[in-house]
Amino acid sequence: DAARSFRSGQLLANEQEPATIADGARTLSLGHLNWEILRNGLSDIIEVPDEIILDALRRYFRYVNLKVEPTGALALGALLTQPEQFYGKRICCVVSGGNVDPSVFARALLVDE
Repeated sequence: DAARSFRSGQLLANEQEPATIADGARTLSLGHLNWEILRNGLSDIIEVPDEIILDALRRYFRYVNLKVEPTGALALGALLTQPEQFYGKRICCVVSGGNVDPSVFARALLVDE
Protein backbone atom coordinates (compact mmCIF):
# COMPACT_ATOMS: atom_id res chain seq x y z
CA ASP A 1 0.00 0.00 0.00
CA ALA A 2 1.57 3.27 -1.14
CA ALA A 3 0.14 5.46 1.62
CA ARG A 4 1.08 3.10 4.46
CA SER A 5 4.54 2.58 3.01
CA PHE A 6 5.09 6.30 2.53
CA ARG A 7 4.01 7.14 6.08
CA SER A 8 6.14 4.39 7.61
CA GLY A 9 9.19 5.17 5.49
CA GLN A 10 9.59 1.56 4.37
CA LEU A 11 8.07 -0.60 1.64
CA LEU A 12 5.13 -2.53 3.08
CA ALA A 13 2.94 -5.22 1.57
CA ASN A 14 -0.79 -5.77 1.96
CA GLU A 15 -1.98 -9.14 3.18
CA GLN A 16 -4.76 -9.03 0.59
CA GLU A 17 -5.68 -6.97 -2.44
CA PRO A 18 -7.20 -3.60 -1.42
CA ALA A 19 -10.96 -3.21 -1.91
CA THR A 20 -11.26 -0.25 -4.27
CA ILE A 21 -12.89 0.53 -7.60
CA ALA A 22 -9.48 1.83 -8.76
CA ASP A 23 -8.42 -1.55 -10.10
CA GLY A 24 -4.98 -0.31 -11.16
CA ALA A 25 -4.27 0.45 -7.49
CA ARG A 26 -5.25 -3.03 -6.30
CA THR A 27 -1.79 -4.37 -5.60
CA LEU A 28 -0.26 -6.26 -2.74
CA SER A 29 2.80 -4.01 -2.84
CA LEU A 30 4.49 -1.28 -4.80
CA GLY A 31 7.41 -2.37 -6.94
CA HIS A 32 10.87 -1.46 -5.66
CA LEU A 33 11.53 1.08 -8.42
CA ASN A 34 8.14 2.77 -7.91
CA TRP A 35 8.72 2.82 -4.17
CA GLU A 36 12.08 4.60 -4.57
CA ILE A 37 10.52 7.21 -6.87
CA LEU A 38 7.61 7.88 -4.50
CA ARG A 39 9.75 7.87 -1.36
CA ASN A 40 12.23 10.35 -2.78
CA GLY A 41 9.90 12.51 -4.83
CA LEU A 42 6.74 13.09 -2.79
CA SER A 43 5.93 15.15 0.25
CA ASP A 44 2.56 13.44 0.88
CA ILE A 45 0.05 10.95 -0.50
CA ILE A 46 -3.67 11.68 -0.49
CA GLU A 47 -5.91 8.64 -0.15
CA VAL A 48 -9.08 8.92 -2.25
CA PRO A 49 -12.29 7.10 -1.24
CA ASP A 50 -14.34 5.30 -3.89
CA GLU A 51 -17.19 7.85 -3.67
CA ILE A 52 -14.78 10.62 -4.68
CA ILE A 53 -13.33 8.50 -7.49
CA LEU A 54 -16.88 8.07 -8.82
CA ASP A 55 -17.39 11.84 -8.55
CA ALA A 56 -14.19 12.43 -10.53
CA LEU A 57 -15.29 9.95 -13.23
CA ARG A 58 -18.62 11.75 -13.50
CA ARG A 59 -16.98 15.18 -13.73
CA TYR A 60 -14.58 14.07 -16.46
CA PHE A 61 -17.48 12.74 -18.50
CA ARG A 62 -19.94 15.58 -17.91
CA TYR A 63 -17.58 18.53 -18.20
CA VAL A 64 -14.91 17.45 -20.70
CA ASN A 65 -16.52 14.42 -22.38
CA LEU A 66 -13.84 11.96 -21.23
CA LYS A 67 -14.46 8.36 -20.27
CA VAL A 68 -11.73 7.73 -17.69
CA GLU A 69 -10.93 4.58 -15.77
CA PRO A 70 -11.05 4.80 -11.94
CA THR A 71 -7.27 4.68 -11.46
CA GLY A 72 -6.89 7.46 -14.04
CA ALA A 73 -9.28 9.61 -11.99
CA LEU A 74 -7.19 9.45 -8.80
CA ALA A 75 -5.38 12.77 -9.40
CA LEU A 76 -8.65 14.69 -9.73
CA GLY A 77 -9.98 12.66 -6.81
CA ALA A 78 -7.09 13.91 -4.67
CA LEU A 79 -7.99 17.49 -5.57
CA LEU A 80 -11.61 16.88 -4.64
CA THR A 81 -10.61 15.16 -1.38
CA GLN A 82 -8.32 17.94 -0.08
CA PRO A 83 -8.94 21.07 -2.19
CA GLU A 84 -7.48 23.38 0.46
CA GLN A 85 -4.00 21.96 -0.23
CA PHE A 86 -4.17 23.25 -3.80
CA TYR A 87 -5.69 26.74 -3.50
CA GLY A 88 -3.59 29.33 -5.30
CA LYS A 89 -1.28 26.74 -6.85
CA ARG A 90 -0.76 25.66 -10.43
CA ILE A 91 -1.58 22.01 -10.78
CA CYS A 92 -1.55 19.37 -13.46
CA CYS A 93 -3.64 16.20 -13.32
CA VAL A 94 -2.43 13.32 -15.42
CA VAL A 95 -5.46 11.49 -16.81
CA SER A 96 -4.99 8.08 -18.35
CA GLY A 97 -6.97 5.09 -19.47
CA GLY A 98 -10.52 4.53 -20.59
CA ASN A 99 -10.72 0.91 -19.49
CA VAL A 100 -13.59 1.26 -17.05
CA ASP A 101 -15.99 -1.51 -16.11
CA PRO A 102 -19.44 -0.58 -17.53
CA SER A 103 -21.18 -1.09 -14.17
CA VAL A 104 -18.68 1.20 -12.40
CA PHE A 105 -19.10 3.84 -15.11
CA ALA A 106 -22.89 3.60 -14.84
CA ARG A 107 -22.64 4.08 -11.05
CA ALA A 108 -20.55 7.20 -11.58
CA LEU A 109 -23.04 8.68 -14.03
CA LEU A 110 -26.06 7.94 -11.85
CA VAL A 111 -24.73 9.89 -8.85
CA ASP A 112 -26.75 13.05 -8.23
CA GLU A 113 -24.88 16.32 -8.18
